[in-house]
Amino acid sequence: MPTTSNQQIIKWLNTAITAEKTALTNYLQFARQTKDETGKNMFIRLAQDEYSHMDLLEKELETVQASKKWMPAKLKKSDIEKIVPSLKKLENISQGMKGDAETTILTTARDAEKEAMEFYAEIAEKIDDPAARNLLNRLAEMEESHYEILQAELDYINKTGFWMGFKEVSFEAE
Repeated sequence: MPTTSNQQIIKWLNTAITAEKTALTNYLQFARQTKDETGKNMFIRLAQDEYSHMDLLEKELETVQASKKWMPAKLKKSDIEKIVPSLKKLENISQGMKGDAETTILTTARDAEKEAMEFYAEIAEKIDDPAARNLLNRLAEMEESHYEILQAELDYINKTGFWMGFKEVSFEAE
């Protein structure tokens, strides 16, 4: 694996921090725009996760700028990550989040999470520091859980017949 320069790492970290700040701001705005209380809370939880990512990345940036090694960072499971597996057993997340505006918001948020997930995974492959690679892979996992919850909301609203990636089954006679 090629050695990555501090300048390249600083550039990547600044890009990631900017993306996390943007996501944080967007999620708070989406929460304000969403009428459904459950939807609001979901966006607030996502914003909290993005804030913790931003905070961690800013600390890493300070460490790298001081020419020190990456700190071994441990990110606990976020509330979103804890919820995602159990959501697969439920029928829906929020019943009141419907309509074109909500679909646009959710699609925008979902696509941003996919980009973040891919960004962190791509950088993790390029970086030679094991602590940095572990942190970036962990951030990619967290962004994937955000993607999954947003996709579940979209599937429910759009009535695709899928929820959390599973085909919905009805036991009612048609």
